[in-house]
Amino acid sequence: MTNFKLTLEYDGSKFYGWQYQPKLRTVQGELERALEILLREKVHVNVAGRTDAGVHALGQVSNFKTNVEVDLQNILRSLNGILPHDVVVKHVEPVPVEFHARYDALSRQYCYVISRYPVAVGRGYAFFNKFPLDLEVMQQASRHLLGEHNFRAFCSSATDDPHYLSYVEALEWEDRGEKIVMRIRANRFLRSMVRIIVGSLLQVGRGKMASEEIAKILAAQNRIAAGVTAPPHGLFLEKVFYAPDHIAPRRKARFEEPVLMEEETYLE
Repeated sequence: MTNFKLTLEYDGSKFYGWQYQPKLRTVQGELERALEILLREKVHVNVAGRTDAGVHALGQVSNFKTNVEVDLQNILRSLNGILPHDVVVKHVEPVPVEFHARYDALSRQYCYVISRYPVAVGRGYAFFNKFPLDLEVMQQASRHLLGEHNFRAFCSSATDDPHYLSYVEALEWEDRGEKIVMRIRANRFLRSMVRIIVGSLLQVGRGKMASEEIAKILAAQNRIAAGVTAPPHGLFLEKVFYAPDHIAPRRKARFEEPVLMEEETYLE
């Protein structure tokens, strides 16, 4: 059996998110359909992070296992020939059979793009904000989110996770003139977490909320304390980080443990 790691790019505009849903167009559904045509067997794909409807990806990671012999030189070309034009496989490589795109991810990196001006071309890839923003104050407020915190307040109220802890490694704002880009990297993301963080920090940038309020929102652990959820079309899953050998240290320790251990739950 061979385990293949795929790096994907997709335009989320016409998808109902990553995860397969009957009778709805999803990225997972299209990828598994293409793999079934190519391999002539049903294949289940794992993914590093389940993106919501309308969210894009520049470096999504997935993996699948197959007993079918596949020419590595042709699989990339063949898959891209079958997939619709809004999904592209950028890279394919064989990985250890234990590798799991989700469980072995050390961190994920998203970026959110904001446009200072209305645009016709590219309007589906940036959120137009017509209000002046103080990026320096927004960056100051962002520092409250660094490190490990309970992000219940920055999570969709419809989510019922076993825990709400995330470790945010980096959160930066970049002024590109016509565009403003927020980049955030963390070990895991809760549902709508990035978009709620963006919506809250935009309130800070507009002067509608003091930068110190972000710390108070974290402490409140209540969704209604945070700002609105920014729209999905400005959000991109940019990159997923793995160990050099692709297996996360916490998982490697489990594989080496001779006693059968209880299955853990990891969430993106």
